[in-house]
Amino acid sequence: MANSIGETGLNLIKAYEGLRMSAQYTPSQEWSVGYGHRSTARHGMSVTEGDAIRLLKDDVKPLEQVISSTVRAPLNQNEHDALVSLIFNIGEENFRRSTVLRKLNAGDKLGAAEAIEKWTKAKVNGELVTLDGLVRRRAAEKSLFLMPTDASLVVPTSDVAPAPECDGALLSDEELKATPLVDFDEFRDRRSQELSEEEQASRIRALFAASQSLSGDPSKMIITKAEEREDIGVTIGAALAGILAFTLTILGAALMLGLRWPSVAQALGLGPDRLALLLDNMPAWLAAIGAAMCYFILYVLVKRAARHDLKKRRAKEVARVTLQS
Repeated sequence: MANSIGETGLNLIKAYEGLRMSAQYTPSQEWSVGYGHRSTARHGMSVTEGDAIRLLKDDVKPLEQVISSTVRAPLNQNEHDALVSLIFNIGEENFRRSTVLRKLNAGDKLGAAEAIEKWTKAKVNGELVTLDGLVRRRAAEKSLFLMPTDASLVVPTSDVAPAPECDGALLSDEELKATPLVDFDEFRDRRSQELSEEEQASRIRALFAASQSLSGDPSKMIITKAEEREDIGVTIGAALAGILAFTLTILGAALMLGLRWPSVAQALGLGPDRLALLLDNMPAWLAAIGAAMCYFILYVLVKRAARHDLKKRRAKEVARVTLQS
């Protein structure tokens, strides 16, 4: 009986949890960082990929203890890894009361594999709906659970053919051809235009999938408070550089008026004494304003370059996880 998760199980969890380099608030109203780590995740927390892997290995250790203390049937490595991934997603308490555990302890591993597929629903906006992501994850866990550890490809036997009843109601070719593609009479009926429960659930799933894809898009990523403060600093730095450039323009305009149009300068209060004082201190003014502008412009460029590199790293991580899944 396997006691610890293998590389295949870890990769399955990593693929479906996805990698969050910075903590994000999930639809389950919890902070999550790394590969679905929640216990110590908090607002503003960020991790490297190495940190995320270490946190994931720490998170699965208690789940392995749950399996060893509750499952009485012997498990091979693939069965064990599939159960760890399942418990990681549905939680320890749900597993303890699940049909999966009851079937396993009754010696019915095929029944346990089929029971894995029941955990495909989640509450979205207070309504229990089937989510595509959970359906795919349960299918992957069931496939891993049924795959022998000594076989890279499982080929089903062809000796027994499935019964026709597996597909429910069967229609003949004549019935299929006679069935209209669209029942316009039903469409014209106003009462039938009300959304059914299944259609409402489908729309909620679509909205949930859209929100998930938005949070996973590196070009529209949710940033932490620390990163938001850096963005504010960049904006302030650019504004100060603009103010200094405006001040430098005013000084140049004042000198130009005094030298070319003295009467206009006199009318604006820029007499010879003030212009002489301005000319005497001009080198100091230029050096101070130029140094300050160089500092603020360099600050903006450095922060923008750092943010660009961060977005590139996150984009690579999202692409890597997407390819693995």
